Amino acid sequence: MIVLTIAIVLLASVLIGALLQRMTGLGVGLVTGPVLTSLLGPLAGVTMVNGLSIINAVNNAWSVRKRTDWAKFRILAGALVLGSVPAVAVVYFLNGPWLLIFVGAMVLLALGVSLFPTEKFALKQEAKLPMVIFGMIGGFMSTVAGIAGPSLTVYARLSRWDYRDFVATLHPVLLVANTVSFLLKVILIGGLDFGGAPAWLWIGAVAMIFVGAWLGEIVNAKVSTPMAKRIATLLAAAGAAVVLFRGIMELV
Repeated sequence: MIVLTIAIVLLASVLIGALLQRMTGLGVGLVTGPVLTSLLGPLAGVTMVNGLSIINAVNNAWSVRKRTDWAKFRILAGALVLGSVPAVAVVYFLNGPWLLIFVGAMVLLALGVSLFPTEKFALKQEAKLPMVIFGMIGGFMSTVAGIAGPSLTVYARLSRWDYRDFVATLHPVLLVANTVSFLLKVILIGGLDFGGAPAWLWIGAVAMIFVGAWLGEIVNAKVSTPMAKRIATLLAAAGAAVVLFRGIMELV
């Protein structure tokens, strides 16, 4: 009964995350990440999020490929790779309660930063250094917590990047971020740790990715982007708080 309940919660989080990802560009890492981290442990949870996000990003990137800004993609993707490498050391040395606390705190911090008012600040869209800096931060956060989106969202807001074009470019960027994070953990940490998640749960989670994307297309026409972003933010904040609390309790 407990296993079934955990499976339902996990699959529901993947479904909601994929739905919101299709609508806003954010979702799987923010919503599903804290849930998987809490249920499977920090390393296994984030690694599984990276794996599911690869599948989700491939699906989404193909559907919006005509609106993708490939010049910005190349810069952001290269920076993401640079930021991912040092993050592996953090994952390796902090695995356990401290990594739970670190993941929870980073998600909450990312959410706080992404909500920061940007009206008084502006970046030139053609400036490459800001893209590199925010890309490296995104790569670091993708490897540690399974979330690259918030950092890139802040850059998009500061540079006044058209949101639909940003979301279209974000999907292939997230594909690179999660693939690099996934492979680095396999190569440098060794092996695949999914917390004992059975094959049927993986199959169900992948299915929820596609169902969520399909529902996202339908809901996108009826729900405003700001509303979807608020929902994703609230769900992510709640999940991150649970992860942070669990890490603190394990230390105590």
